[in-house]
Amino acid sequence: MNSFINSIKEILRYKKIDKVFREIVFFTENNNYSFFFKNIIESLLDKQINVTIISNDKHDIFLKNNNKNLKVFIIDNFFLLQYFFSNINCKNFIMTTPDLGNGIINKSPFTKNYIYIFHSLISTTVAYKRNAFKNYDTFFCPTTIHLKELKDFFEGEKKEKKLIKVGYPKINELKNFKPQIIDKKNKILIAPTWGVDSAVNKYEIFILIEKLLEKEFNIIFRPHPMSFEKDKESINKILKKFNKYENFNLSKDKNNLEVFYNCENLITDWSGSAIEFSLAFKKPSIFLDTDQRIRNEDINKKSEILSNTFENICRSEIGIILKTEDYENIEEKISDIKINQEIYQKRIINFENNFFYNVKNSLEVSVYEILKLYEKSS
Repeated sequence: MNSFINSIKEILRYKKIDKVFREIVFFTENNNYSFFFKNIIESLLDKQINVTIISNDKHDIFLKNNNKNLKVFIIDNFFLLQYFFSNINCKNFIMTTPDLGNGIINKSPFTKNYIYIFHSLISTTVAYKRNAFKNYDTFFCPTTIHLKELKDFFEGEKKEKKLIKVGYPKINELKNFKPQIIDKKNKILIAPTWGVDSAVNKYEIFILIEKLLEKEFNIIFRPHPMSFEKDKESINKILKKFNKYENFNLSKDKNNLEVFYNCENLITDWSGSAIEFSLAFKKPSIFLDTDQRIRNEDINKKSEILSNTFENICRSEIGIILKTEDYENIEEKISDIKINQEIYQKRIINFENNFFYNVKNSLEVSVYEILKLYEKSS
């Protein structure tokens, strides 16, 4: 009941705000995405640009920000959030949530420009539902592959989509982040994706963890945030078996910056976090040889399009692929990464320069492009 009443109050409060706070509006589903937008929003505020944040998380990190140019609204009642989205009045609505207009998040006839900023580097054609991006107007493209996928998808559309070559600010954030470093030696981050095809739902994950523990590696197990909802039963089975080991730890941190820095290697199936890890630290990720995660109902596991997706290209370019039969030799695989660090580093740098836009200043470009949209709509 409190959620319902408070959400109504927030909707009414939004309706009363000055129109200057309707020029740039962000939506964050929860703190995972608030952390993702943090640097962009703070850069806009530093320029004294008015920003409004709509959040579904009553513990949103921006609630502690008292900047006079910032307004935060918490609408955590599901029904009222749907109503709000259907009627929101603003100029530029910035999100990182797919499936706009396909169910949960409705489009409003009173919003001029819906902007999508990528929070992950996985494919738009395979890892999301077919029409996940159909209803957005503007895209901040991180790589040449994402731009091409979107161009091909929207070819022949009557209304032209705005595809802007921006880059991926999170990698710059990881590069510039200076945490308190704990001893990283022999510390491995296991970070699977979520859903039916996730490694957390496969028996082989137990074999892998057992082998790493036998070799006295320190394991940080960090499932995707969605896994705690979608793969809860499988995660509980893993925790039940391995929680007794001192060198096995679960991470639920919403912000992955600290955990990235405090691990020497990363193992995943198809998670986009591996791409971020490799590009930021110039280290190859270790990819498990599992079926690719497919959410597009029009694509099957034998489709030729799979080999051209960004996450598939990354596996051979910036990492090594670990087959189940090689789990026994995991120590040697990790040792090989250390021995050949310089070779991997050069390969990853070339990969980044070949595919990514604005490698050194994607945050500044993102802010600049938002300001252009802001000035155009004012």
